[in-house]
Amino acid sequence: MGLYLGFSFFWILGAINNTYWKAATLSNIIFMGGLAFGRLLSFALDGISYQYILGLILEVFFMILGVYNLKKTKSV
Repeated sequence: MGLYLGFSFFWILGAINNTYWKAATLSNIIFMGGLAFGRLLSFALDGISYQYILGLILEVFFMILGVYNLKKTKSV
């Protein structure tokens, strides 16, 4: 739980302070991508659990949103 709280604090700090924005966005992309990949691997090995599909959709969405924001804002 400490890992999740630490990352969320860092992401909030990145949203508030431009100095940390790029690093926070990169860590968000890697974190959400890792969660999505792990969930897809779990679906492949263990079978699809329908209650987790919304989580997968949101993880992929936030990963793509982070990549989009990084490409859109190259000056930071």
